[in-house]
Amino acid sequence: MEFITAEEYLSHFYKLENAPKNLPLADENYMEQWREYSGQNFLDFIEERFSIETDKYKFSEPTKIKLTFTKTMGGNLPVIFTANHEDFVTMEALITGRNNLRKLPLTVNAFTISAKNKKIYGHRIILLNDAPYSNISADNFGLTADEWLKKSYKLRLRHEAAHYETLRIFGGMKNNALDEILADALGQIAAFGNFSAARQRLFFGLNGDKCTGRLQFYCQKVLEDERSLIYQAVDEVLDIVEKRICTALNENLSEKNILYMLAGQSIVDLAKNFKI
Repeated sequence: MEFITAEEYLSHFYKLENAPKNLPLADENYMEQWREYSGQNFLDFIEERFSIETDKYKFSEPTKIKLTFTKTMGGNLPVIFTANHEDFVTMEALITGRNNLRKLPLTVNAFTISAKNKKIYGHRIILLNDAPYSNISADNFGLTADEWLKKSYKLRLRHEAAHYETLRIFGGMKNNALDEILADALGQIAAFGNFSAARQRLFFGLNGDKCTGRLQFYCQKVLEDERSLIYQAVDEVLDIVEKRICTALNENLSEKNILYMLAGQSIVDLAKNFKI
């Protein structure tokens, strides 16, 4: 793996000047094929429609795998929903055309995938698992387990839709702290109606320049002895993001405006007091 510095990582942002003016964008062409789904067993559907050999993959709860669709500013997308983490990992292998399973942490239960399976190559698909968001307990929010699962679904779905939006609108999609803040911000708004820096620290497993949770997964390409700089910068910038989003919501700004606001400025630029 080729490593990058903390400065390179934290300088990432999206250029907005060439972004399309009119949203949402038209659906990508492959969506017509997925629209043929009529509620039948999902594995049967992809076998019949795309000639994918699903029997090579072992699912523990195959009848609970569902297909729905979601609207985004980048166009509509198919959403595959699994009922447990093992089936989520297996479905990720199927979509990407691999026989081996990746070892994914329990905090990772969603992907926006560009399919590598040759039968559906290039199709963009959201893959979601039914689990508490970032493996955080409902007790942290004063919610019942069922209430938290419902909010987790909303948060996770909007998060993944945001990744697709940056891809189609700005031409890129990264597993970067900026992208994760952006996606979680829109997800928090969808699930809670606002953005909380404290809530986000829980989701990231972040405490100052220390991290024990999900944010670690997105910093694997950063030089190991510089990762604490990422955690410190993100910790600082979350309070700034909370204030900016609070102002935006009070001014009734659109989701498009919030997306553009978060995408167009790097963490280095946001965290003015932070020194690399």
